[in-house]
Amino acid sequence: MSISLAGAIAAAVGLYVGWLDWKILKGLLQAAEAKNRQAGGDGGVPARYKTLLGVVIFVVPVIGFPVIGYWAASALVG
Repeated sequence: MSISLAGAIAAAVGLYVGWLDWKILKGLLQAAEAKNRQAGGDGGVPARYKTLLGVVIFVVPVIGFPVIGYWAASALVG
């Protein structure tokens, strides 16, 4: 199996976009937890499922975007 150059470039771009998306989603999760704690709560759903949400928020963009980018570029270029 040969690796296409276009696919590798798209995977690198997808990795970068996935990393940016992960940082944004991680910040939103932390902000939601902090907002709930300031309102006098226990942190709500973000606090209860922090580990699971953190794994999902990391895996989907950081692994999924490069895979989709590689697949799309390979399919388009051939």
